[in-house]
Amino acid sequence: MTRKSLHHQIQTVNQRLTLRQEKFHRTSEQSITALQKMHPYLLIGTGLVAGAVASTMGWYKVYTAATVGPRFYSFLISRLMGMKND
Repeated sequence: MTRKSLHHQIQTVNQRLTLRQEKFHRTSEQSITALQKMHPYLLIGTGLVAGAVASTMGWYKVYTAATVGPRFYSFLISRLMGMKND
């Protein structure tokens, strides 16, 4: 590889990294804003319930339920809306 091609490759990787960092920064700011809008007791209560469920079921099952749950919920809602329109 020539020096020029290496330089171009480094610049490309640097641009991708910069975009990822900007996206991460925006997501972090949005998360902080959302958490600040939540009522503190709701936040504490949710954490307590999540901790109790995790200690009862185990981390792996909680993780699986948390990843599958939203997809299953959207599937159910789309099916129910489809039935409602028939």
